[in-house]
Amino acid sequence: MKLAGFFPIAALLVSGADGPHFDITDARGKKPAGVSIGAGGPDADGWFSLKVVTGKGDPVLLWPFDGAAKMPDGSEPIPAIVIQRGDVKALANRRVVAAIATPFVLGLRPVESGFDGAALKEAISGLVQSGDPFEKGVGLLYAAKQAEAAEELGRALKERQRQLTRVPSEIYAVAILYGQALSRNKKFDEAAVAFLAALKQRPSDRLARDLRSDALVRAGKPEAAGH
Repeated sequence: MKLAGFFPIAALLVSGADGPHFDITDARGKKPAGVSIGAGGPDADGWFSLKVVTGKGDPVLLWPFDGAAKMPDGSEPIPAIVIQRGDVKALANRRVVAAIATPFVLGLRPVESGFDGAALKEAISGLVQSGDPFEKGVGLLYAAKQAEAAEELGRALKERQRQLTRVPSEIYAVAILYGQALSRNKKFDEAAVAFLAALKQRPSDRLARDLRSDALVRAGKPEAAGH
């Protein structure tokens, strides 16, 4: 997917009052001091590409999983996760682990978070014990338990769609994951509907469009794949 280019940092700082605001948490789920995220110019769908512009050490933006967000439809900030690369505390935080795992389960290139492969695999596998439907759903998808993953991720998507302030980057991510779980469970019609929910948030997104087209073809509706 193509992300919008970045403005110079000076421009980011000048326009920050009118641009997106973030609720940034770290490896422990705390608000990190001295960390800020900058947003580039919006693309055709109104989505901004994101980057950590201030922060000590080696900060890594883990969430949104693809480094992009759109302004919410209310006053709430956009959830974001920034950790220090390789910070082992992150592996004890299921929200952070689910963020790290999202590109893995979608078959995308993950962010280089700096963790040992075995330790990360164990942490992701532990997500199935979570009481949070998003975290649990990601863990179940990683474990190839597609039907159970779809049930949890469907709940997570409804929660985000029913919030008073809907956050596009949250809805988009969970809709993509939900669609993948349904598709891998061979429920292609339902998967196409889930991917459409993602496209409604981000109409020009190639990932959501390609996944929806594939689901429609597999559902025996190739004529609808181009719409």
